[in-house]
Amino acid sequence: MSTAQTLGGMLRVRPGLRRPHTLTSNRRALAGLLLTGQPATAAPRLLASLFTLCGHAHALCGTLALAAAQGQEASASVAQLDALRWETARDHALRIGLDWPVELCAPGAVQASADGNRNALQGCPWLAGAARSHGDVDRTAWLTHLLGSSPRAWLDLWEQEPASWLARWCERKHGWLPALLRACAPLAVDSLLPAAPLRPHASPADLHALAAGMGTTFDATAPTWRGQCAETGSWTRLHDPRADPPANAWERLGARIADLARLSLPDAPGRSGAAWLATGALQTGPGEGLAWVEMARGLLLHRARVEGPPGDRRVAGYEVVAPTDWNFHAHGAVAHALERMPAEGSEAQASVRILMAAYDPCVRFAVEVHAATTEYHHA
Repeated sequence: MSTAQTLGGMLRVRPGLRRPHTLTSNRRALAGLLLTGQPATAAPRLLASLFTLCGHAHALCGTLALAAAQGQEASASVAQLDALRWETARDHALRIGLDWPVELCAPGAVQASADGNRNALQGCPWLAGAARSHGDVDRTAWLTHLLGSSPRAWLDLWEQEPASWLARWCERKHGWLPALLRACAPLAVDSLLPAAPLRPHASPADLHALAAGMGTTFDATAPTWRGQCAETGSWTRLHDPRADPPANAWERLGARIADLARLSLPDAPGRSGAAWLATGALQTGPGEGLAWVEMARGLLLHRARVEGPPGDRRVAGYEVVAPTDWNFHAHGAVAHALERMPAEGSEAQASVRILMAAYDPCVRFAVEVHAATTEYHHA
Protein backbone atom coordinates (compact mmCIF):
# COMPACT_ATOMS: atom_id res chain seq x y z
CA MET A 1 0.00 0.00 0.00
CA SER A 2 1.43 3.40 -0.98
CA THR A 3 1.89 6.36 1.36
CA ALA A 4 -0.73 8.30 -0.62
CA GLN A 5 -3.26 5.50 -0.16
CA THR A 6 -2.53 5.33 3.57
CA LEU A 7 -2.95 9.09 3.99
CA GLY A 8 -6.15 9.07 1.91
CA GLY A 9 -7.82 6.63 4.29
CA MET A 10 -10.38 3.95 3.60
CA LEU A 11 -14.13 3.48 3.72
CA ARG A 12 -15.49 0.30 5.28
CA VAL A 13 -18.85 -0.63 3.78
CA ARG A 14 -21.16 -2.97 5.68
CA PRO A 15 -24.57 -3.55 4.06
CA GLY A 16 -27.44 -4.69 6.25
CA LEU A 17 -26.27 -2.97 9.43
CA ARG A 18 -27.94 -0.01 11.08
CA ARG A 19 -26.57 3.48 10.62
CA PRO A 20 -23.98 4.72 11.52
CA HIS A 21 -22.36 1.28 11.24
CA THR A 22 -23.00 0.81 7.51
CA LEU A 23 -20.20 3.25 6.67
CA THR A 24 -17.07 3.94 8.68
CA SER A 25 -14.07 5.93 7.54
CA ASN A 26 -10.59 6.64 8.81
CA ARG A 27 -10.22 9.52 6.35
CA ARG A 28 -8.45 12.48 7.96
CA ALA A 29 -8.63 16.21 7.34
CA LEU A 30 -4.99 16.71 6.36
CA ALA A 31 -5.07 20.00 4.43
CA GLY A 32 -4.95 22.18 7.53
CA LEU A 33 -2.07 20.21 9.01
CA LEU A 34 -0.07 20.40 5.79
CA LEU A 35 -0.71 24.02 4.86
CA THR A 36 -0.78 25.94 8.13
CA GLY A 37 2.26 28.19 8.30
CA GLN A 38 3.12 27.71 4.62
CA PRO A 39 3.38 30.66 2.20
CA ALA A 40 0.01 31.28 0.54
CA THR A 41 1.69 31.17 -2.87
CA ALA A 42 2.83 27.57 -2.27
CA ALA A 43 -0.53 26.21 -1.13
CA PRO A 44 -2.10 25.31 -4.53
CA ARG A 45 0.93 23.20 -5.49
CA LEU A 46 0.89 21.43 -2.13
CA LEU A 47 -2.83 20.73 -2.47
CA ALA A 48 -2.32 19.14 -5.88
CA SER A 49 0.35 16.91 -4.33
CA LEU A 50 -1.82 15.93 -1.37
CA PHE A 51 -4.91 15.08 -3.42
CA THR A 52 -3.62 12.78 -6.13
CA LEU A 53 -7.15 12.20 -7.46
CA CYS A 54 -8.65 15.39 -8.91
CA GLY A 55 -5.51 17.34 -8.04
CA HIS A 56 -6.34 19.83 -10.81
CA ALA A 57 -9.64 20.77 -9.14
CA HIS A 58 -8.01 21.11 -5.71
CA ALA A 59 -5.28 23.34 -7.09
CA LEU A 60 -7.85 25.58 -8.80
CA CYS A 61 -10.08 25.71 -5.74
CA GLY A 62 -7.10 26.53 -3.54
CA THR A 63 -5.97 29.29 -5.88
CA LEU A 64 -9.43 30.88 -5.78
CA ALA A 65 -9.87 30.52 -2.01
CA LEU A 66 -6.49 32.09 -1.23
CA ALA A 67 -7.04 34.94 -3.68
CA ALA A 68 -10.41 35.69 -2.09
CA ALA A 69 -8.92 35.57 1.40
CA GLN A 70 -6.42 38.24 0.36
CA GLY A 71 -9.09 40.43 -1.21
CA GLN A 72 -7.84 39.76 -4.74
CA GLU A 73 -9.74 39.01 -7.91
CA ALA A 74 -10.95 35.41 -7.52
CA SER A 75 -12.42 34.01 -10.71
CA ALA A 76 -11.24 31.23 -12.99
CA SER A 77 -9.64 32.21 -16.27
CA VAL A 78 -10.72 30.84 -19.64
CA ALA A 79 -7.69 28.54 -19.62
CA GLN A 80 -8.48 27.30 -16.10
CA LEU A 81 -12.10 26.58 -17.02
CA ASP A 82 -11.01 24.66 -20.10
CA ALA A 83 -8.53 22.66 -18.00
CA LEU A 84 -11.28 21.88 -15.49
CA ARG A 85 -13.55 20.72 -18.29
CA TRP A 86 -10.78 18.56 -19.72
CA GLU A 87 -9.85 16.89 -16.44
CA THR A 88 -13.47 16.36 -15.37
CA ALA A 89 -14.31 14.69 -18.68
CA ARG A 90 -11.17 12.59 -18.33
CA ASP A 91 -12.27 11.44 -14.87
CA HIS A 92 -15.67 10.42 -16.23
CA ALA A 93 -14.13 8.59 -19.18
CA LEU A 94 -11.77 6.63 -16.92
CA ARG A 95 -14.51 5.66 -14.47
CA ILE A 96 -16.89 4.61 -17.25
CA GLY A 97 -14.31 2.82 -19.40
CA LEU A 98 -12.17 1.17 -16.72
CA ASP A 99 -14.17 0.84 -13.50
CA TRP A 100 -17.76 0.31 -14.59
CA PRO A 101 -17.13 -2.96 -16.49
CA VAL A 102 -15.86 -4.42 -13.20
CA GLU A 103 -18.13 -2.68 -10.70
CA LEU A 104 -21.43 -2.98 -12.59
CA CYS A 105 -21.23 -6.66 -13.56
CA ALA A 106 -24.25 -8.35 -11.98
CA PRO A 107 -24.30 -12.06 -11.06
CA GLY A 108 -24.92 -14.13 -14.18
CA ALA A 109 -24.21 -11.23 -16.56
CA VAL A 110 -22.43 -12.16 -19.76
CA GLN A 111 -18.74 -11.39 -19.24
CA ALA A 112 -18.47 -10.36 -22.86
CA SER A 113 -20.14 -7.08 -21.93
CA ALA A 114 -17.11 -6.29 -19.79
CA ASP A 115 -14.58 -7.72 -22.21
CA GLY A 116 -16.11 -5.77 -25.07
CA ASN A 117 -14.92 -2.47 -23.62
CA ARG A 118 -11.29 -3.41 -24.09
CA ASN A 119 -10.77 -0.79 -26.75
CA ALA A 120 -13.44 1.61 -25.51
CA LEU A 121 -10.95 4.28 -24.49
CA GLN A 122 -8.89 3.97 -27.65
CA GLY A 123 -9.03 7.30 -29.42
CA CYS A 124 -10.68 9.05 -26.48
CA PRO A 125 -9.62 12.72 -26.85
CA TRP A 126 -9.70 13.29 -23.10
CA LEU A 127 -6.97 10.67 -22.65
CA ALA A 128 -4.85 11.63 -25.63
CA GLY A 129 -1.20 12.17 -24.85
CA ALA A 130 -1.01 15.14 -27.19
CA ALA A 131 -1.73 18.69 -26.09
CA ARG A 132 -5.31 19.76 -25.74
CA SER A 133 -5.65 20.52 -29.42
CA HIS A 134 -8.55 18.19 -30.19
CA GLY A 135 -11.56 20.18 -31.29
CA ASP A 136 -15.17 19.65 -30.33
CA VAL A 137 -15.71 17.57 -33.47
CA ASP A 138 -13.17 15.02 -32.25
CA ARG A 139 -14.73 14.81 -28.81
CA THR A 140 -18.20 14.48 -30.24
CA ALA A 141 -17.16 11.76 -32.69
CA TRP A 142 -15.68 9.59 -29.96
CA LEU A 143 -18.74 9.94 -27.72
CA THR A 144 -21.11 9.37 -30.63
CA HIS A 145 -19.49 5.97 -31.14
CA LEU A 146 -19.81 5.20 -27.42
CA LEU A 147 -23.47 6.25 -27.16
CA GLY A 148 -24.68 5.09 -30.57
CA SER A 149 -26.08 8.59 -31.19
CA SER A 150 -24.87 12.16 -31.10
CA PRO A 151 -24.22 13.57 -27.60
CA ARG A 152 -26.64 16.43 -28.30
CA ALA A 153 -29.47 14.06 -29.27
CA TRP A 154 -28.75 11.79 -26.29
CA LEU A 155 -28.69 14.75 -23.92
CA ASP A 156 -31.91 16.27 -25.28
CA LEU A 157 -33.80 13.03 -24.68
CA TRP A 158 -32.23 12.59 -21.24
CA GLU A 159 -33.38 16.07 -20.19
CA GLN A 160 -36.95 15.38 -21.28
CA GLU A 161 -37.42 12.11 -19.34
CA PRO A 162 -34.22 10.77 -17.79
CA ALA A 163 -35.42 7.43 -16.46
CA SER A 164 -37.54 6.40 -19.44
CA TRP A 165 -34.92 7.55 -21.94
CA LEU A 166 -32.17 5.63 -20.14
CA ALA A 167 -34.32 2.49 -20.21
CA ARG A 168 -35.11 2.88 -23.93
CA TRP A 169 -31.47 3.57 -24.76
CA CYS A 170 -30.28 0.47 -22.91
CA GLU A 171 -32.83 -1.74 -24.67
CA ARG A 172 -32.42 -0.36 -28.18
CA LYS A 173 -28.71 0.31 -28.53
CA HIS A 174 -25.91 -2.14 -29.14
CA GLY A 175 -22.48 -1.84 -27.60
CA TRP A 176 -20.85 -2.66 -24.30
CA LEU A 177 -22.04 0.42 -22.38
CA PRO A 178 -25.84 0.04 -22.86
CA ALA A 179 -25.41 -3.73 -22.38
CA LEU A 180 -23.62 -3.12 -19.09
CA LEU A 181 -26.30 -0.77 -17.74
CA ARG A 182 -29.03 -3.11 -18.96
CA ALA A 183 -27.48 -6.02 -17.06
CA CYS A 184 -27.08 -4.14 -13.79
CA ALA A 185 -30.49 -2.40 -13.89
CA PRO A 186 -32.36 -5.02 -11.79
CA LEU A 187 -29.96 -4.40 -8.90
CA ALA A 188 -29.84 -0.62 -9.28
CA VAL A 189 -33.44 0.58 -9.57
CA ASP A 190 -34.48 0.43 -5.91
CA SER A 191 -35.54 3.90 -4.80
CA LEU A 192 -33.08 5.84 -2.70
CA LEU A 193 -33.86 8.30 0.05
CA PRO A 194 -31.90 11.24 -1.35
CA ALA A 195 -30.25 13.78 0.88
CA ALA A 196 -30.69 17.47 0.17
CA PRO A 197 -28.84 18.55 -2.99
CA LEU A 198 -25.73 20.51 -2.08
CA ARG A 199 -26.05 23.87 -3.86
CA PRO A 200 -24.85 26.59 -1.46
CA HIS A 201 -23.11 28.26 -4.41
CA ALA A 202 -26.52 29.30 -5.71
CA SER A 203 -26.58 32.18 -3.23
CA PRO A 204 -23.93 34.44 -1.63
CA ALA A 205 -25.98 34.35 1.57
CA ASP A 206 -25.85 30.56 1.63
CA LEU A 207 -22.11 30.62 1.01
CA HIS A 208 -21.57 33.04 3.89
CA ALA A 209 -23.72 30.81 6.12
CA LEU A 210 -21.71 27.76 5.11
CA ALA A 211 -18.42 29.55 5.80
CA ALA A 212 -19.68 30.71 9.19
CA GLY A 213 -20.51 27.10 10.06
CA MET A 214 -16.98 25.94 9.19
CA GLY A 215 -15.60 26.99 12.56
CA THR A 216 -13.43 25.22 15.09
CA THR A 217 -16.05 22.54 15.79
CA PHE A 218 -16.74 21.80 12.11
CA ASP A 219 -15.89 18.23 11.07
CA ALA A 220 -14.86 18.34 7.41
CA THR A 221 -14.99 14.53 7.19
CA ALA A 222 -18.67 14.43 8.28
CA PRO A 223 -20.17 17.73 7.12
CA THR A 224 -23.77 18.87 7.32
CA TRP A 225 -25.60 21.64 5.49
CA ARG A 226 -28.43 23.49 7.24
CA GLY A 227 -28.26 20.93 10.03
CA GLN A 228 -28.69 17.86 7.84
CA CYS A 229 -26.82 15.57 5.47
CA ALA A 230 -26.49 16.63 1.85
CA GLU A 231 -25.39 14.90 -1.34
CA THR A 232 -23.54 16.09 -4.37
CA GLY A 233 -22.64 14.73 -7.79
CA SER A 234 -23.04 15.36 -11.49
CA TRP A 235 -26.81 15.44 -10.78
CA THR A 236 -26.59 18.49 -8.47
CA ARG A 237 -24.89 20.93 -10.87
CA LEU A 238 -25.82 24.56 -10.36
CA HIS A 239 -26.85 24.87 -14.02
CA ASP A 240 -28.76 21.57 -14.22
CA PRO A 241 -32.35 22.24 -15.36
CA ARG A 242 -33.60 19.11 -13.63
CA ALA A 243 -35.34 19.93 -10.34
CA ASP A 244 -35.87 16.43 -8.96
CA PRO A 245 -32.92 14.25 -7.90
CA PRO A 246 -32.38 10.89 -9.60
CA ALA A 247 -34.58 8.24 -8.00
CA ASN A 248 -31.95 5.51 -7.76
CA ALA A 249 -28.34 4.51 -8.38
CA TRP A 250 -29.13 3.57 -11.98
CA GLU A 251 -30.28 7.10 -12.84
CA ARG A 252 -27.21 8.51 -11.12
CA LEU A 253 -25.08 6.44 -13.47
CA GLY A 254 -27.05 7.98 -16.33
CA ALA A 255 -26.38 11.44 -14.91
CA ARG A 256 -22.65 10.78 -15.15
CA ILE A 257 -23.02 9.88 -18.83
CA ALA A 258 -25.06 13.06 -19.34
CA ASP A 259 -22.32 15.09 -17.65
CA LEU A 260 -19.72 13.66 -20.02
CA ALA A 261 -21.99 14.49 -22.96
CA ARG A 262 -22.31 18.11 -21.82
CA LEU A 263 -18.56 18.46 -21.36
CA SER A 264 -17.97 17.07 -24.86
CA LEU A 265 -20.19 19.64 -26.57
CA PRO A 266 -19.14 23.15 -27.62
CA ASP A 267 -19.22 25.92 -25.02
CA ALA A 268 -22.64 27.32 -24.23
CA PRO A 269 -23.11 29.37 -21.02
CA GLY A 270 -24.83 27.30 -18.35
CA ARG A 271 -25.41 24.52 -20.84
CA SER A 272 -22.29 22.70 -22.04
CA GLY A 273 -18.57 22.75 -22.61
CA ALA A 274 -16.26 24.75 -20.34
CA ALA A 275 -19.24 26.92 -19.34
CA TRP A 276 -21.08 23.99 -17.76
CA LEU A 277 -19.10 23.63 -14.53
CA ALA A 278 -19.61 26.37 -11.93
CA THR A 279 -16.64 27.84 -10.06
CA GLY A 280 -16.17 30.87 -7.86
CA ALA A 281 -14.99 32.37 -4.61
CA LEU A 282 -15.79 35.15 -2.18
CA GLN A 283 -14.16 36.83 0.77
CA THR A 284 -16.09 35.79 3.89
CA GLY A 285 -14.23 37.97 6.37
CA PRO A 286 -10.88 39.68 6.92
CA GLY A 287 -8.24 37.28 5.70
CA GLU A 288 -10.82 34.56 4.96
CA GLY A 289 -12.00 33.15 1.65
CA LEU A 290 -14.32 30.37 0.47
CA ALA A 291 -14.08 28.82 -3.00
CA TRP A 292 -16.09 26.22 -4.87
CA VAL A 293 -15.41 24.10 -7.95
CA GLU A 294 -17.75 21.59 -9.57
CA MET A 295 -15.74 18.49 -10.43
CA ALA A 296 -16.49 14.94 -11.57
CA ARG A 297 -17.72 13.68 -8.19
CA GLY A 298 -19.63 16.83 -7.25
CA LEU A 299 -19.01 20.10 -5.44
CA LEU A 300 -15.56 20.76 -3.95
CA LEU A 301 -15.23 23.42 -1.24
CA HIS A 302 -12.08 25.06 0.15
CA ARG A 303 -11.96 27.58 2.99
CA ALA A 304 -8.71 29.48 3.55
CA ARG A 305 -7.50 31.84 6.26
CA VAL A 306 -4.34 33.90 5.83
CA GLU A 307 -2.35 36.28 7.97
CA GLY A 308 0.83 38.36 7.72
CA PRO A 309 1.97 41.34 5.69
CA PRO A 310 1.01 41.58 2.00
CA GLY A 311 4.45 40.48 0.86
CA ASP A 312 4.53 37.40 3.09
CA ARG A 313 1.02 36.00 3.48
CA ARG A 314 0.94 32.72 5.40
CA VAL A 315 -1.81 30.14 5.68
CA ALA A 316 -3.38 30.40 9.16
CA GLY A 317 -6.00 27.72 8.62
CA TYR A 318 -7.39 25.57 5.83
CA GLU A 319 -10.38 23.27 5.39
CA VAL A 320 -11.25 21.06 2.42
CA VAL A 321 -14.67 19.45 2.07
CA ALA A 322 -14.72 16.98 -0.83
CA PRO A 323 -17.75 15.29 -2.44
CA THR A 324 -16.82 12.01 -0.72
CA ASP A 325 -17.20 13.69 2.68
CA TRP A 326 -20.82 14.60 1.91
CA ASN A 327 -21.93 11.48 0.04
CA PHE A 328 -20.44 8.94 2.41
CA HIS A 329 -21.56 10.56 5.64
CA ALA A 330 -22.45 7.86 8.18
CA HIS A 331 -26.08 9.05 8.17
CA GLY A 332 -26.39 10.10 4.52
CA ALA A 333 -28.10 8.71 1.42
CA VAL A 334 -25.53 5.97 0.72
CA ALA A 335 -25.60 4.86 4.36
CA HIS A 336 -29.40 4.71 4.23
CA ALA A 337 -29.32 2.60 1.06
CA LEU A 338 -26.78 0.21 2.58
CA GLU A 339 -28.95 -0.17 5.67
CA ARG A 340 -31.74 -1.59 3.49
CA MET A 341 -29.52 -3.99 1.52
CA PRO A 342 -29.10 -7.68 2.36
CA ALA A 343 -26.11 -8.48 4.54
CA GLU A 344 -25.23 -11.61 2.57
CA GLY A 345 -26.00 -13.50 -0.63
CA SER A 346 -24.70 -13.51 -4.19
CA GLU A 347 -26.41 -10.22 -5.05
CA ALA A 348 -25.24 -8.31 -1.99
CA GLN A 349 -21.73 -7.56 -3.26
CA ALA A 350 -23.00 -6.62 -6.72
CA SER A 351 -25.64 -4.23 -5.32
CA VAL A 352 -23.06 -2.50 -3.17
CA ARG A 353 -20.58 -2.14 -6.05
CA ILE A 354 -23.25 -0.53 -8.23
CA LEU A 355 -24.19 1.92 -5.48
CA MET A 356 -20.55 2.81 -4.90
CA ALA A 357 -19.94 3.28 -8.63
CA ALA A 358 -22.84 5.73 -8.79
CA TYR A 359 -21.52 7.89 -5.93
CA ASP A 360 -17.84 7.17 -6.67
CA PRO A 361 -15.73 7.72 -3.52
CA CYS A 362 -12.29 9.22 -4.05
CA VAL A 363 -10.70 6.76 -1.60
CA ARG A 364 -10.29 3.01 -1.39
CA PHE A 365 -13.20 1.10 0.04
CA ALA A 366 -13.65 -2.39 1.44
CA VAL A 367 -17.02 -4.18 1.33
CA GLU A 368 -17.63 -6.47 4.28
CA VAL A 369 -20.40 -8.97 3.52
CA HIS A 370 -21.00 -12.06 5.69
CA ALA A 371 -17.52 -11.94 7.26
CA ALA A 372 -15.87 -11.66 3.84
CA THR A 373 -14.05 -8.48 2.84
CA THR A 374 -13.34 -7.33 -0.71
CA GLU A 375 -11.18 -4.27 -1.21
CA TYR A 376 -11.51 -1.89 -4.18
CA HIS A 377 -9.09 0.71 -5.49
CA HIS A 378 -9.56 3.67 -7.79
CA ALA A 379 -7.04 4.59 -10.44
